[in-house]
Amino acid sequence: MDTILYVGGSEPQGDALGLLGRADTRRLQDGSILLIRRGTPPFKSELRVVTVTDPAAAATFVRTHPVDLLLVDTRILPFCRGEPNSSVAGPFALSRTGELLGRLFPEDEVACGISRDRILGIVGSGAAGTEAAFHLGTHRVGTVLSVPTLEELLERVGYHLDRGAGGRIALCLAGGGIEGLLYELGTLRALESFLADRSIVDLDLFCGISAGAVLSALLANGIGPDEIARGLAGGSARLDPITRGDIFDPNVRELGRRLSRLAGEVVRGGSGPRGIASALSRAVPSAAFAGDRLRRWTERQLGKPGMSDRFDALRRPLFIGATDQDTSQAVVFGEEGLRHVPVHRAVRASVGLAPFYAPEVIDGRYYIDGAFTRTTNMRVAVRQGATLVIIVDPLVPIFSEEPGYVHARGGIFGTMQGLKALINGRFDKAARAIQDLYPDVVFYLFRPQGDEMRILSGSPMKYFYRREVEEIAFRNTAEKIREQLPEMARDFARHGVTLRDPLARRTSDPPARFEPGALGVDF
Repeated sequence: MDTILYVGGSEPQGDALGLLGRADTRRLQDGSILLIRRGTPPFKSELRVVTVTDPAAAATFVRTHPVDLLLVDTRILPFCRGEPNSSVAGPFALSRTGELLGRLFPEDEVACGISRDRILGIVGSGAAGTEAAFHLGTHRVGTVLSVPTLEELLERVGYHLDRGAGGRIALCLAGGGIEGLLYELGTLRALESFLADRSIVDLDLFCGISAGAVLSALLANGIGPDEIARGLAGGSARLDPITRGDIFDPNVRELGRRLSRLAGEVVRGGSGPRGIASALSRAVPSAAFAGDRLRRWTERQLGKPGMSDRFDALRRPLFIGATDQDTSQAVVFGEEGLRHVPVHRAVRASVGLAPFYAPEVIDGRYYIDGAFTRTTNMRVAVRQGATLVIIVDPLVPIFSEEPGYVHARGGIFGTMQGLKALINGRFDKAARAIQDLYPDVVFYLFRPQGDEMRILSGSPMKYFYRREVEEIAFRNTAEKIREQLPEMARDFARHGVTLRDPLARRTSDPPARFEPGALGVDF
């Protein structure tokens, strides 16, 4: 049953829309109104309409209950009245609708309780109605109706609800080094524990960058987070253990080539305007580690029975982000024109975090870590038809009130703190922009907070498998999901997926009733 929350003029019986008395409506036990939609298969035909008058109560309701569509009525009088009905005059920010929108969409939040595309504004006649429509537009409300009839409103409600059904679910995994990968594993394990009728590997498409590219390649091949964790910890049926040598292979070959060239430069007395000084600077290798053994480890895993190293042969679509080192442009392996690249080569390119790993050369181009240009491939997921996008981003800088906390931990810690701050700031702007561009797409973001940030701070190359990183990510993510379970369950249900709290009582007890008058709701 879809839930419609109406925030506007009140009636003694909580029927501001004037629904009661129709053949297709009836009062429910909790005081809300049930509206039966006719001729709407395969979409839900039953709508539950709840009326709220107080903005604070309405904001609380949206954040704690699954709301499929929010109707905000700026007019003075209730919906069904014969008198001329204008919008409320005065400063919009102080109005009921203005206060509600301010509570739902504070400037410093990326994800809120409801997307703007699922808000329908109603304005009245006259100058006040025109001004209200302007302000609703500045708040990027999905649709604004001017003095609609009840039938016009219900038709628009049906259109919004039907349009929100279906679509693809995408998983976008960012980078973050080894411990970022472990954080993502814990997060995915937590999410999978809430999936009642499918697994993480059954989602529709996967996008990965850097450490997230490693995980995404395995997930797209059908290896779930539990098996990946066992493989990293010591090997599993389908994954070999990954060793310190597989990750940290010194970049000796490149160092030898550069030293050889340096010797030649010294013999010739140097070249260029800076002579020997210039030659010395060119003798420094591009990275500390070659990454050859990591490439070979990935190739071995994807070459096993039941696995694929070809984008075209994967069980689920996969998109891996990298950066062209010479043009600083983002590229996406798996999209048209780059599908011929073996998956293991794309993964190796995506994890090429300078100055830790050397670039990966593919078709004559040099590729480095995708995080230098994109934090996640959210836009790619939307282009591929995703209407629900799950984002896991471990690249969050630590926040400490202690002066000198970062400085005291040395150069690598400080460098990574600065890099994370740059990437995180870019991601926040991109996330807000993409929400505005695609208001009909639902985004859920999971990122470290509090103690998680301290555990993940510093060098991204810490070795190696630390169970505590995965476990704290699992526990904290599970709590985050519980806090927003009503809205997540609603959005996943629209995509044919059932979410259920694994700790919830498995009884046949009826769900708790929504008591009349609670949260300031008028019934």
